[in-house]
Amino acid sequence: MAYADETLQENQAVEQDLSSSIEEQHGESKAEHFICIKEVRTVSRAKALRLKTGDVIVGIEGKTFNGSVEELLDTFDEINEQEGALLTIWREGFSFNLIIFGPLGCIFESTSDEVAKNVHKSLSDIEMGNAKEYVTFELLRNVDGECNIFDTRTSQLGIYLPPVWLIQQRLWEPLIATLAIYTVTIFVHWALFILAAILLALYFRKAQLVLLRSFSLHKGKIIWMVIAARTMLDAQKIARLFDPNIIFKPDLVGPPPPVETPKEKKKKKKKRKSSVPSF
Repeated sequence: MAYADETLQENQAVEQDLSSSIEEQHGESKAEHFICIKEVRTVSRAKALRLKTGDVIVGIEGKTFNGSVEELLDTFDEINEQEGALLTIWREGFSFNLIIFGPLGCIFESTSDEVAKNVHKSLSDIEMGNAKEYVTFELLRNVDGECNIFDTRTSQLGIYLPPVWLIQQRLWEPLIATLAIYTVTIFVHWALFILAAILLALYFRKAQLVLLRSFSLHKGKIIWMVIAARTMLDAQKIARLFDPNIIFKPDLVGPPPPVETPKEKKKKKKKRKSSVPSF
């Protein structure tokens, strides 16, 4: 009987060890997975931010996120709509950041094992931080790869010296209109000139980004990416990862690498047979 009790106790201990190891393995596999976007709704923040199906949410406000979809949605609901939060995205082997101000309007799902492993491999190289340290940049490009990149913050130069800001941004049509308003009003009356200057300052305070977008769209460029970065140089470096051949205006990272074209093999000339019969 003593031997039977000892054997029973040993079997129970083995079963406990097996069950605990299985639970640990399940816990590790759950922790290894991330949340990715399954579907982007037509009218949503995600659509405006140019997020795509398959984008993986790696972190929020500098912290790696491995929670469930419900926990992610609760986190989005708690975001301060005035300050925003920094969202870190992994896409096809590269990462970038975005500043969001609430729910994205997406359908989410858990990543596959393969995607989760790939994210973990590059996790040490992914940059995360606080939303206060970053600036949102919009990138508009055309089919030829020419890209305009805009700082979405309001420029003080555009408020107090609109002509100088317009020259800096190469917006020639609004520049001509603004100078015409200044010229006409100053010849009519100095008070009218001051009133026009104040109204233009108020207008450029609100309409800077709209002007930049509209004139880029007029030139055949559409919004390609939205990136949160510390500087415009960093934003261009990140964008160059997703398209090595993109050309920036203004350009801070230099021209893209030259495209190597395969060398054509020289065709060997065939020897012509002589028409003269040989003897």
